[in-house]
Amino acid sequence: MVVVAGRLVRRLFFLLLMVVMATGLLAASPTLTTISEVRYRGGGRALARIIDPQSIAALAGNGDDGVRGLVRDIKAPAPRTSEDCENAALALLDDAGGSAWAGDYETWSDFLPGNAADIFPGDALGLSVPSRGANFQAVVRTVEIDVKDLEEEHSLYKMHFADDAAEPLGFEFTTAGVASLWNINPIAVTQVGNVFLSDLTGAEITQVSSTTSTIDAGVAPQAGGGIEVRWTDAGWGPANDRNLAGRFSSQSFTVPRLSKSQTYYLRQYDSSNPARYSRYSTALHVDYPL
Repeated sequence: MVVVAGRLVRRLFFLLLMVVMATGLLAASPTLTTISEVRYRGGGRALARIIDPQSIAALAGNGDDGVRGLVRDIKAPAPRTSEDCENAALALLDDAGGSAWAGDYETWSDFLPGNAADIFPGDALGLSVPSRGANFQAVVRTVEIDVKDLEEEHSLYKMHFADDAAEPLGFEFTTAGVASLWNINPIAVTQVGNVFLSDLTGAEITQVSSTTSTIDAGVAPQAGGGIEVRWTDAGWGPANDRNLAGRFSSQSFTVPRLSKSQTYYLRQYDSSNPARYSRYSTALHVDYPL
């Protein structure tokens, strides 16, 4: 199991229908029926919790549940979204699926591996050591050269090598915190990329009356699925109706408007069991006299 954290840049889309009452706020005040579209970015934590059920089952036995946990906070390359964290977790799990190998090797320059003229950090090595049951590829990390015979160009090379499981090259880590990580639902490695539906980035409010708002979700719902609309950005799913404004099977629909300033939160869902939802909510905001 791997939990990965980073920075999240999440898009929320607001459609603001407003009337400017005071003069001087805009160079040219809009008329009463003007619709202004406002978009902004919100910041937060990007997190992912990935598990490998097959690996867990292989390790389980004799009172051992097979779970091996690791929490990583990636410093570079910085993950910007939860999707980035999921992909990073997949890479870490892939590296951790086998043995980790690292070692040192000394040889004269005349006997460099593969009859190489020279060797540098970053070069790849294919190693086969039957006595240790080792057959793997590694990357040279450091090279020390001790010149023994300058005239005849004989030098003693000492190189340190490792694979990514032993010494990761693709990531730089920082101290990880675990306070809120276990609130994330784990995703199996085979589910990554298939858990969430696309976000409703094209949703907009097309018409407003004193009691209703008409919304175009921007996409047609999947067969058997729909668009879920809530008064607050919480409680998503068929089991909770407390803050539910409605579930709709059409792309365009009408929802109640209960106050002058009203915000609607939208996600789409499908017909699977349990239903898959959009990863992030789309917020549509109305500020218009009743």
